[in-house]
Amino acid sequence: EILSGLVGSEMCIRDRFWIIVFAVISACSVTVAFGSEPVLTARPGICILADPAKRRCEMAVDLLWNSADRGAYCLYSSTQTEALECWDNLKKGRHHFELASSKTVIFWMQRPPDVQQLSTIRVRIVSPTQRNPERRRRRHIYSVL
Repeated sequence: EILSGLVGSEMCIRDRFWIIVFAVISACSVTVAFGSEPVLTARPGICILADPAKRRCEMAVDLLWNSADRGAYCLYSSTQTEALECWDNLKKGRHHFELASSKTVIFWMQRPPDVQQLSTIRVRIVSPTQRNPERRRRRHIYSVL
């Protein structure tokens, strides 16, 4: 019994070692995959038209970004040709945007001389009927009981 107990504890130590090694390797690969590109978020991310006849959404949007590495980044919008704002040697930033649009607006980050989009986010414009479509009530066979 003592011999089988030792073998079991040795197996536990061996398994624990490989679990730790696997966790460290996984953490490093996640850092490499997401380390250099900024993450862009928009709050709120959806605009519900108060008056469907108006067909134009007007609201304030806060755009936040962060990156693991310092760098030069610019924020762009599908509603304008020029950059909304640029930052130099920063890891995070914030931009306040007054949205007035009838279509979904796309925001993206890119490094100044490059045209490649690093991170994108959409602010959707929807009417109340699109957000809560009428659903047909389904009846279950047991609902009459």
